[in-house]
Amino acid sequence: MLSRHVRLERDTIWLSFADIIALLVGIAVHVVLTQAFSNGDYGRWILLLDLYYVLSTIIDLGLPTLIGRDSERLGKHAHQLVSQSLNLQSKFAIPIILLAGFIGWFWVGNGIDWLVASFILIISACTQILTYAHRAALRSLGESRQEALVRFVDRGATAIGIVIVVWLLGASPIPLALATFMGPMVAIIIAINLGEKKLEDSTNNGLCLETKNVSDQQLMKLGFPFLMAAIALVVNIRVEKILLGVIATPNAVETFQIAWLAFIAGYALILSIRAVMLSWYGEVRHDYSRLMVRRKRARILLIPAAVIGILIGYSLGRFSIGWIFPDYANESSPVFMILLVSWLFALLASEPLTAIQIGKKPSVYAGILWLGILIDAVICIILIPSTGVFGAAIGSAFGTVSVLGLAIGWAES
Repeated sequence: MLSRHVRLERDTIWLSFADIIALLVGIAVHVVLTQAFSNGDYGRWILLLDLYYVLSTIIDLGLPTLIGRDSERLGKHAHQLVSQSLNLQSKFAIPIILLAGFIGWFWVGNGIDWLVASFILIISACTQILTYAHRAALRSLGESRQEALVRFVDRGATAIGIVIVVWLLGASPIPLALATFMGPMVAIIIAINLGEKKLEDSTNNGLCLETKNVSDQQLMKLGFPFLMAAIALVVNIRVEKILLGVIATPNAVETFQIAWLAFIAGYALILSIRAVMLSWYGEVRHDYSRLMVRRKRARILLIPAAVIGILIGYSLGRFSIGWIFPDYANESSPVFMILLVSWLFALLASEPLTAIQIGKKPSVYAGILWLGILIDAVICIILIPSTGVFGAAIGSAFGTVSVLGLAIGWAES
């Protein structure tokens, strides 16, 4: 069987295409939810989802990043790394589910229905994290097309379930939470099946890397900087909504969420580029000259991506908000324009951030992301009381430009 290798352009297209399709489906779902929920319940739903995306990321342990970076060079030993990672993550899942379920319900309150829904949603979020090990292995071994399938199934099955529930039962929290669980449940089955087949195909001994034949404690230590980064990446695109939920009202969260949906549609490209670039850079991370060639090529590709992205975002993003969410358009469209600036800075930061991530000090990568979040949060706390959702958007822009400056400074030093 011919082996596949990571290719930046091809694999980015696969993952971006899957994410864009999934996000379009997701936006359709949010249209359904905004019309079904009332009395701030849509805002409560969004707050729970964002809280659980953050808390469930703890069970990531940074291990999928190690898998994505090293699987291609580990050969047949990549299978052991994936199995060991999944076993470790599963042990952390149960306490996170128990703790997060009560935290979410305490935050949004509103009855026993929301308590049960809270536990189902955190189980769903944790299940999604458990797909990452095999997804990262597929991507690192050149099978981004198969990872793209898993991503699409995850979002698609959830979307179908939610539409059916709203059609039959209306905005009922427990059935909607069960529908949300459908996607991750199907996705993890497919991810494990495809990932195991690909991992078993590898027969070469690979290289002797730091992730080969290590104890659980050593593996967790290696993954810790990437765990901090993984949490930062999740918090980074949700900190504004969380702070709006704390400082403002669920209605403010709803307004920001509509602008955020248009923003996150474009952010899918950034996440795909970073994921593929991690494996692409990881293949040559011990060969300085080859790494620099790939870095230069990536920087050149980011320039047209930035120009095209801004043009599409400015025109299509604003139009989409007005067309799909007319009730929110007047307030959400200006917020989106500020978030578009944040998107540009985040895209440009992808290359230096990935170079730092695969370097000798990955903790610096996590540190830069957390500094950006801190700056974002401080600006939000200062501005939200007086300017509401605009303060949250401005905080996002300040945070991303800080990350870009810090990343360039460190990567080129």
